[in-house]
Amino acid sequence: MKNLVKNATRHLVCKAYEAFAKDKKSISIISLPGDVWEFENYVLQNKDFSWRFARGCFYDMTLLERDEYVHSRHVYARKSFRPDNTNSYYVLGNNNVSYKNELLNESHVKNCKYNDIFAWFDFCGNPTPENINLINTATGKNVTYIFTFNTAWRMDSNVLPELRDLAALHQNKAVAIKLHFEKLAEQLGLTVIWCFDYVANYAPMISVCLSNDVNVIADKSLQIHSVDTSRKNRITQRSNTPITRAVTIKRDLSGVYVDVKAKMNDDSVCAKHNVSVNTLAAVKAWITMGK
Repeated sequence: MKNLVKNATRHLVCKAYEAFAKDKKSISIISLPGDVWEFENYVLQNKDFSWRFARGCFYDMTLLERDEYVHSRHVYARKSFRPDNTNSYYVLGNNNVSYKNELLNESHVKNCKYNDIFAWFDFCGNPTPENINLINTATGKNVTYIFTFNTAWRMDSNVLPELRDLAALHQNKAVAIKLHFEKLAEQLGLTVIWCFDYVANYAPMISVCLSNDVNVIADKSLQIHSVDTSRKNRITQRSNTPITRAVTIKRDLSGVYVDVKAKMNDDSVCAKHNVSVNTLAAVKAWITMGK
């Protein structure tokens, strides 16, 4: 990717993984790759190196994607002769890689095969209780957890209440997340490796890394603490009434399935059923997967 901030952040995550993987015999990895699979690619290249030139390291990798279209597109690309994402093509072709069309939750972490867990919880959304509580799965494990959240949230009811209170007190959402994670780290015996805010694609973000791994803690190059405490956020007080989520209306694509299976020309299918090329690609992917 050409986004310099995201590239730098991804490079930092890879450096943290390299420190974490040092001298390990087995590692479990959890990630949310989206459409950028560079970190996952790096992990597998590190695995290949360990088996060829060093002591081999066993691993299992769990990748989660809640968007069905994004998930199906990468699965379909794995079976294509001309994949549009060579990184995902390589990653999904490896054994012990599980790619699930599911919403990440605590069960995915608890079901990890090994006790050494490296997880990049790249949510990029609101710091909800469910997402932040994933830190509790570190108990009894040797971990490095990286959380990514946006800091443009309002005082919505899906944001952790403690964060709403801290944000209102300090008039700064990044500071609220920083202080809350520092408290959690102390309670769980973790060390805050880095905590910094940044702007990516015009969206204000924060990245927090926590670990109890001796190699990660010892690597001073990873210790970045840079949160702008002078920036004041406008806090909108909102009620605690649960958010009413929009109902997703699914289109009837049965006619598209019929015409695709009949090998009708793509342009004709799109015109006949008024569907986009992306929707058509998803339909083809679902057919390929036997859905």
